[in-house]
Amino acid sequence: MEKSRRKFLKIASHALGGALAAGIAAPLVGLVVHPLMKETVYGTEDFINIGKREDFPVGVPKKMSITSSKMDAWNVFDGLVMGSVWVIRQEDDSFHVFSTNCPHLGCGIDWGQEENKFLCPCHGGVFDVDGKTLAGPSPRGLFAFKTKIENDNVLVSYKEII
Repeated sequence: MEKSRRKFLKIASHALGGALAAGIAAPLVGLVVHPLMKETVYGTEDFINIGKREDFPVGVPKKMSITSSKMDAWNVFDGLVMGSVWVIRQEDDSFHVFSTNCPHLGCGIDWGQEENKFLCPCHGGVFDVDGKTLAGPSPRGLFAFKTKIENDNVLVSYKEII
């Protein structure tokens, strides 16, 4: 009788210890396995929607914010502002999308309404409506981004400078 009671207590204590160990180990295993089973970092899609085609009048530069969503492990950031661009709709219904930073030293450029040109306030950089350098120390024209139209939406690849 003593042996069977001792055997039962031994099995019961091992089972209880195993259950407690599994209860502790399960979240730790989940912590390791979760990132392997699910895409945990995403954002800054290839093409980001910046508006409808009709939102952009022909030949008038319009400054637009680039917003996207980003997930970093377990945190989700919606409406994350990544930067801004100048959008110009052309006569042929194509679009030029330029960076708002001067290629010389990265200063913010603005559209000079009276001058009908992009102006950099830092070193006197001047760029035409096609992004070409007209004056100043900039070694090149404005940085442009790849665009496409889908379902009447203007999409910009904020990752790819052309």
